[in-house]
Amino acid sequence: MLELHGAADPATLKLVICLEEFGLPYTFHPLDLNALAHWAPAHRTRAPQGEVPVLVDGEFVMTDATIALLYLSESNPSPKLLPSNLVDRYDVQALDDVLDAALLNSVNLIGWHAQTDAQTRAAYADALSRIPGRQTLAGWSAVWNDAESDRLRRAQEKIIAGIAKLDAVLGDRQWLVASSFSIADISAFALLEGLPLVAPALLASERHPRVASWLERMHHRPAVRGTLASVASLRPNGAPVYAPPR
Repeated sequence: MLELHGAADPATLKLVICLEEFGLPYTFHPLDLNALAHWAPAHRTRAPQGEVPVLVDGEFVMTDATIALLYLSESNPSPKLLPSNLVDRYDVQALDDVLDAALLNSVNLIGWHAQTDAQTRAAYADALSRIPGRQTLAGWSAVWNDAESDRLRRAQEKIIAGIAKLDAVLGDRQWLVASSFSIADISAFALLEGLPLVAPALLASERHPRVASWLERMHHRPAVRGTLASVASLRPNGAPVYAPPR
């Protein structure tokens, strides 16, 4: 059986939705990211640098959510979550890369900041600095050392640009790539669905009506509804648990 180690963070949410879309049985192992559970020795046997989420299929261990999404989509042809057309398939992967670069760290930073206070963030940074063998991620390192107002401003700018990209990509389409629902929609939804709770001004429906309509369509999918219900206990205030810096 598949095993998923993660939290209620956006990257883990991608995989849960995908697993629910396929109706695959899996065991979920929740991690308390704020308590640095992803740096515990047991988790580091699977993910040496505290990666979250981790999908395990027998001896195959995937520490990258995008690779895990592709693996699930290639291994399970029905329902089809990757286009058959090679150009459209490339567009799915390219859009995933663009949105992850534009949104993933920025959404996590904005969300984590909204859910914590300065004292909690300082204590976390101190505890993180004491972890042996930790490699600092370049993107997080850059924002971690900047003034708080600067890094939040840059994160907001990246999110605004990412949402504008989505709005342009959608155009008159129902889904992000071609005419069919795909893992591109799953990835983007997981990144954006919590923003109305933690940063409503960034995703105002009147400014981005096409994105708002697409989010509504996503919320109506049974797998999405099931996923949000299944992780509700891990989201005490209804918002995702945003991943702190690694």
